[in-house]
Amino acid sequence: MNRERGRQFYFSVVAALIVLMTPCIKGQTGNEPGTVPGSADDSLKCVDYVSWYKAAMNEGNISGALQPWRQALAGCPSVSEELYTDGELIYRSLFDITGEPEYIDSMVMILTQRTYYYNNKPSNDLHKAEILLELAGDDPAYLGLCYNILAEAAGSFPEQMECHHFVQMAALAASLYAMGVIDGEELGNAFVTAIGTVDWRMENHIAGCSSADDLENMETFYRTNGAMTCEGLETLYGEKIDRNFRDTAFVSKVFAMIQEAGCTRSDLYYNVAVKMFANDRSAQNAVRLAELNAAAGNNDKAISYFTEAYNRDTDSIVRSEVLIRVAMMELGQGKRPEARDRAEHAWQLNRKNAAALMLLAECYAGAELGNTFDNHTAYWVAADYLDAAVKADPSLRKEAERKIKVYMQNFPTREECFYRKILDEGVIFTVGGWVNEVTRVRFRKE
Repeated sequence: MNRERGRQFYFSVVAALIVLMTPCIKGQTGNEPGTVPGSADDSLKCVDYVSWYKAAMNEGNISGALQPWRQALAGCPSVSEELYTDGELIYRSLFDITGEPEYIDSMVMILTQRTYYYNNKPSNDLHKAEILLELAGDDPAYLGLCYNILAEAAGSFPEQMECHHFVQMAALAASLYAMGVIDGEELGNAFVTAIGTVDWRMENHIAGCSSADDLENMETFYRTNGAMTCEGLETLYGEKIDRNFRDTAFVSKVFAMIQEAGCTRSDLYYNVAVKMFANDRSAQNAVRLAELNAAAGNNDKAISYFTEAYNRDTDSIVRSEVLIRVAMMELGQGKRPEARDRAEHAWQLNRKNAAALMLLAECYAGAELGNTFDNHTAYWVAADYLDAAVKADPSLRKEAERKIKVYMQNFPTREECFYRKILDEGVIFTVGGWVNEVTRVRFRKE
């Protein structure tokens, strides 16, 4: 269930409990804590009831204390706050003896009524959660009530909660999700709230928040349960990345989480990439930023980072790969001659880089050199480079042969060649324009 439905679940349970309480609070309006409502006779009876149940409790007669305590609660619910602490002790003792869940309901009811007369909702609600966690076992209804109490507290009075309350909220959400009670969105929200709060408090050395294991466990579960989202990661780490960008372990962790969540197009991913480059101005980190800028259409920035990557590493293999990335970007922009020049340079730097030959084929296939015949001749050159790529790297054969079949459908026809006095296949031919490559004639198969 989503967050709103979760709240509805909680309030429906509370409403049912209040119905049970109605005989106790009926007619009690405007009473100040510590006063006894009603007539003098009623006040005297309340004194008697309190005296009787306390005497029974002192004697260890819990069952005997219950009836006069109920009468005291019904007749003078605001006589003292001790009335509620005593009632909780009575019901807790009865639960320990019988194990009956109705006594859990009664303890929750008492705390709700105690809040009605004496306020202090944060303390009473968190105490309800403690009771439910301790006594309710794995009952989905009780777990759901406990989770919603903590979730409401996290939204209404988080400063009153300890770190362990947030850890408990996350653990409850995980259990309810496994039971199918809440959905992935609610689970994600719970973990973002819990992780974010505990992380911030630990970072700021807030008392009571020192368990790094709890935080790590929550983060691990969040990463592996499928609830991690781009929005959640932005909420958790968007600002913290700026504050802690020199913490390379933290930056690497967030980088990995972003990749796991499939958020490589997010603003957070770019921000993390910038921080990684600031910490380590390597060719790899520069290429990442170059490609992100190229994808966003920031071509000047992309070229700048590609140039940075090229200059950062003098290794010919690395430089060859960088040039391939630049060529791919330029080809995507329709800059075929420029892409061709980069790919040729990449091949010169690394004669094992068959990807450079594959890219050269892409540069020539579809090149516009003039008339239809001239355009078709470029496919001869493209096919030549695919053949060369397979010779350099046989693993590319399947991909290259698939492309060659496509290119062959764009070779000049026999008729086109005839009108240019080209009568036989295999004749040497120079493709003009910016291609300026020597190839051999092949007719389109029709």
